[in-house]
Amino acid sequence: MTEFVPKPLHSLVCKVVSRCNLNCDYCYMYQHSDRSWQQQPFKMSEATITQLGKRIDEHTQKHQLSEFAVIMHGGEPLLAGLEYIKTFKDIITTNILNIKLEFGIQTNGVLLNNEILDFCVSNNISIGLSMDGNREANDLHRLDHQGKSSFSSLEKTLELLSSDRGRKIWTGFLCVIDLNNDPETVYSYLSQHKPPFIDFLFPLHHHDLRPFGKEQSLDVSPYADWLLKIFNIWYHQKPQTIKIRKFEEIISLMLGLQGNSEEWGLDPVDFAVIETNGDIEAVDSLKVTYPEATKLGMNIFTHSFDDIFNSPKVIERQEKWQYLSKNCQECNLVKVCGGGYLPHRYSRENYFHNPSVYCSDLKKLITTIRRQVIEDMQTIKRKKNTEVKSNFL
Repeated sequence: MTEFVPKPLHSLVCKVVSRCNLNCDYCYMYQHSDRSWQQQPFKMSEATITQLGKRIDEHTQKHQLSEFAVIMHGGEPLLAGLEYIKTFKDIITTNILNIKLEFGIQTNGVLLNNEILDFCVSNNISIGLSMDGNREANDLHRLDHQGKSSFSSLEKTLELLSSDRGRKIWTGFLCVIDLNNDPETVYSYLSQHKPPFIDFLFPLHHHDLRPFGKEQSLDVSPYADWLLKIFNIWYHQKPQTIKIRKFEEIISLMLGLQGNSEEWGLDPVDFAVIETNGDIEAVDSLKVTYPEATKLGMNIFTHSFDDIFNSPKVIERQEKWQYLSKNCQECNLVKVCGGGYLPHRYSRENYFHNPSVYCSDLKKLITTIRRQVIEDMQTIKRKKNTEVKSNFL
């Protein structure tokens, strides 16, 4: 085993609010075994924000970083209100020198309005929207605490984000896959708004909490089948104006290029999560596995960001390949799939030393897309060779 050389953090997911105005039944924050959100303050205090800015400045100067991203997350960050968002940005910016700061908000969209949009556009704060498709698809899971639909509010939000001014900062959709939804209908609805980006997410399940459609056998691949119906539409669209992360990551990594997502490839994970009380934690989606799975026992008031590189949980996320199961290490697709997303590998028996619960889906998805791309590359090569020969005749 080689000596561990950590990769510095380049971004933070900041839980500026610990509560949410929706009650999505699949939410990893509120619907699983980890209940630590109940002990968190509602909002990150100004003192915590100030210390956060100082820690970012300390980290970026030590590692001579030129850029750093700060993502406002939750819960629902817009519950804090516009004045809080202004204050958060101002305090962070005041405490950080000589680097390019990028701010973003990941929201369920219900509270977005013209005033918030104008501020985000004026300050180049990006906005990502969590939404699962048309009304029928979205209302399967994304209801409020009274069991009412959030869809009407989201349609108003989409009008703002898909407007000329909204497009300046809108990054696109996060969409959780539900096999009960028709993939072509979901894609048709989302794509009609012309988002820059769509990330279709596997539901956060693992070996002890099997996904719908894979309860009896992990050898089936219904999630790959669902996604490939969209791929067959997306891949042949010209011009191709929408980025779909899963497809682009597979193609990039297959061609030997660098990936841009912790869910794919073997590159070190270079972000951490900051809770509203200043706790530094591992990726928040681990809350679906077991209580305190995200806990590092560190806080920004007592620890620097470099201190987290002594934590086995962080080392495991940075030294990915060495901590994979033997099956994954020996698989010829591991450079693309990276062994699967960390929460999807969990079981009480082996912790994270398992293949992904979506392994069969990943294999089918990667091999099918690879076959399509190789066929197209060969076709292009044959066409060029024919053109070269015709020029000599």
